[in-house]
Amino acid sequence: MSADVSGGREGPMKESRPIIDTGGVSIPIKDIDAGTRAEVNRVIAVRWFQQVWNERRTETIDELFGDNAVGHMEGGDQDRAGFKTAREGLLDAFPDIQVKIEDTVADGDHVVVRWRVHATHTGGGLGLPATGRTVDFRGMTWMTFKDGFIVEGWDSWNLGALLESLK
Repeated sequence: MSADVSGGREGPMKESRPIIDTGGVSIPIKDIDAGTRAEVNRVIAVRWFQQVWNERRTETIDELFGDNAVGHMEGGDQDRAGFKTAREGLLDAFPDIQVKIEDTVADGDHVVVRWRVHATHTGGGLGLPATGRTVDFRGMTWMTFKDGFIVEGWDSWNLGALLESLK
């Protein structure tokens, strides 16, 4: 089944719940079976990485990061505003950052994404002067969804080793 999880709306989806379009019939995500819901959540997770990181679309954060969501990151737990600030720091340090999804696993409301980053350190967003060095690192993100929104995310990657490699 092909699922359009964009909701057909522009801007934040706070006022209404995401829907999938199954070929002309719109179904609220909360009303679909667990197997289909897992696949829809996987598609949303892939969309998140593509749009938030590779396409630099801040509006996708507003659309998919739930109002009370928490992102557990190397620098501590973040709400939506904190995530945006951390993201801006990385984008400033690595303006050409590209995130490649290597694999995903989805089960019900949980999606795990294994990713790889390739970027060049040309900005000072991490508090270090630009080095011009190319970096390549991997990590994983465990995302929890509710009704098509991200409600919790756990990032696991070695920020300390990245910073050390730039000194």
